[in-house]
Amino acid sequence: MYKKFEDVLVKGETGFVCIGLMLLIVTVFAAAVLRFFGIDMSWSTDLAQLAFAWVSFIGADLAMRKDRHMGVDMLTNRLPAKIQNALRLAIYCLILAFLLAGVYYGISLCVINPDRKYNTLYISYSFATASCPIGCALMSLTAVKRIVECVRRFMSNDYSYFEKKEVEA
Repeated sequence: MYKKFEDVLVKGETGFVCIGLMLLIVTVFAAAVLRFFGIDMSWSTDLAQLAFAWVSFIGADLAMRKDRHMGVDMLTNRLPAKIQNALRLAIYCLILAFLLAGVYYGISLCVINPDRKYNTLYISYSFATASCPIGCALMSLTAVKRIVECVRRFMSNDYSYFEKKEVEA
């Protein structure tokens, strides 16, 4: 059941990020080209900022789901698999705490910003600030999944995940 939900979520996030990135690129490119000809597209900056906020947070969740975040693991890869798993568990617990704070304070920011409007789009700035709590909530689901994986590895004493990772590198 969760696997099916996750597959639909990943497809939705991927489509959302692709459309958002395309919107961001087209908007910024068109504004630059039209500015050369003296045509003002002042609204493009606000639209690009809105798209960038959403693409950043949803894209960060996609990277986290696929375990593609940048990291330096030269030292940790030399440790025994059980210690690598313990470190991974501790790090994901810290990440989860940070993300839950992002959800809490992001919601507070959305509540504070409904009257603040974009200069040219005439929509509430809360549309941009909502990307933080929603993105952090999605990443929290991913962090919980990673924590469960680490705990399962401890319970089953199966650390083959780390052996495969060494072969990939």
